[in-house]
Amino acid sequence: MAVLRDDPYGGFCFTVGLGDRDPTAVSAGFTEVSGLERRLTVLRYRAGNDPGLAPRLLPGLAAPVEVRLSRGVIGDLALHQWLEAGLGGAVERRDVVIALLSEDRATVAQRWRLRRAWPVAMLGPTLDALAGTVAVETLVLAAEALETD
Repeated sequence: MAVLRDDPYGGFCFTVGLGDRDPTAVSAGFTEVSGLERRLTVLRYRAGNDPGLAPRLLPGLAAPVEVRLSRGVIGDLALHQWLEAGLGGAVERRDVVIALLSEDRATVAQRWRLRRAWPVAMLGPTLDALAGTVAVETLVLAAEALETD
């Protein structure tokens, strides 16, 4: 699905579908998405009789996926309720789709899918009477897998 071109895409046109209705529908307007990373943990191993002093590096398990979605506070409590259900013992896992769009918003340049994601934290805004900024909240999602297409 990724669309190859010579110039890199801007990181300012994207959609997020939270899988609560149609898995590809846009669910909420977010200002920032971060943490789209996959990695292996590195295991360090050294036998006591190894002649060298440096450990061997071995591949370990895949590190957990943790993605942060930030948006301005708009009074919508659906994300808070999703987390609240998990805090009550009823974790609801969803497939979340994040799509990077071309500047004309007509083409999906690349898509990331968070498989079986669920909220693990909701960070409230920083409130400062002298700052004059937008109140931003952040939803933290954990996922079993991150796929790219």
